[in-house]
Amino acid sequence: MPTVKLTDVAVQRFKAPPGARIEYFDATLPGFGVRVAGPTSRSPEGRKSWVLFYRYGGEQKRLTIEPGYPALGLAEARKRAGDALSLLSKGTDPAAEKAETKAATARKPDTVENVVAEFIKRHLEGKRRAPRYIEETRRNFDNHVLPRWRDRQIGSISRRDVIELLDAVMDSGTKVRSPEGNKHVRGGPIAANRVLAAVRALFNWALRRGLIETTPAALVERPGEETRRERALSGEELRVVWQASEGLGYPMGAFFRLVMLTGQRREEVATMAWADIDLDAKVWAIPAEVTKAGRGHALPLSPAAMDLLRSIPRKMARNTAGLLAPSPHVFTTNGETPVSGYSVAKKRMDAATAKARKEAGLKPIDPWTVHDLRRTAATEMGRLGVSRFVIARVLNHADRSVTAIYDRHSYFEEKRHALETWASYLVGLTDPAKSNVVALRA
Repeated sequence: MPTVKLTDVAVQRFKAPPGARIEYFDATLPGFGVRVAGPTSRSPEGRKSWVLFYRYGGEQKRLTIEPGYPALGLAEARKRAGDALSLLSKGTDPAAEKAETKAATARKPDTVENVVAEFIKRHLEGKRRAPRYIEETRRNFDNHVLPRWRDRQIGSISRRDVIELLDAVMDSGTKVRSPEGNKHVRGGPIAANRVLAAVRALFNWALRRGLIETTPAALVERPGEETRRERALSGEELRVVWQASEGLGYPMGAFFRLVMLTGQRREEVATMAWADIDLDAKVWAIPAEVTKAGRGHALPLSPAAMDLLRSIPRKMARNTAGLLAPSPHVFTTNGETPVSGYSVAKKRMDAATAKARKEAGLKPIDPWTVHDLRRTAATEMGRLGVSRFVIARVLNHADRSVTAIYDRHSYFEEKRHALETWASYLVGLTDPAKSNVVALRA
């Protein structure tokens, strides 16, 4: 490792044998030098790179100053080596400083598009939020946020920008064009509220990550006034709906009846899998990934629900090996995917009930939604004497009280009693001969 006075002419003249490496150190700046590598198959002309050797924390280290010669001349390389030694004198490791600078340069720019992608990956998917919630949030960003802010820096978004975004969603109704420009997506007050929730969560996460200093969504009010639905079907309406569902046949008729019997959300019932049902224990283990809350739910099945499940035909489908096997889905039309198209089946059922009511000289029942069946089940359980706390457990609602931290009881038997009480009442409405009297607990 010869020490010489480095000059441009000398550096240009330095050579090394093929496959060998020689380091020439500068006599005027200790530790600074040029590493000369001989010709190789990958670098026929050889290579020359600037290096600085120094000690930090009692350990000898090497800093490569990029780019090498001749892209970076001697004077500039010597200056950068001097800057590195200046950092060293202040207690900073030049190699660590270089690594941090390189990482910062390699990091994707903090555009809204990049931050949204990172937010979904690390915050939503990383924390195992419910798939349906992740998909809804992603859709709000794709349809409303990214078309306006995609390439903007996250820190440049102001409160005024947030308000203008929400105003656009509010005023657009259902006339918001998708980013692809070939379809329309839903706008209006409710959609604006959902967009604000997604944007607020994004900026709060970015604030915690140090990407922004303040959140522009602070103090922004919900733009839409939401009216809480209070529709619960009466006993007569439940009887009519149950009878109409029987006319739909499998799978949608059975699907509607199980929604009524269990009080679970339509997506949870629609994606019910045979593998999640213990017919002996009469329990449906709803996986966390299909629930809105992202929490697994052990739901007892009433005798009426069990009778319904036992009556369902087991569809056949081709497995991954291409062989015919029993379908894993309880409600399916092709054996390969769960049912969908709730609105079409609902319209058929509405038409059937309207026709039956008209023929009987009765007025049609008031409009209702599939989710109203869940609300009705909760309402009627309360009327039948089930406590609101147990109803919340049946619905898989979170208990956010301090007591919940200490109370680890599953309330499984209480849930079973509640669902059997509700099912007995419902069956009694539709077929009094099959009703059972269930003793209510004090």
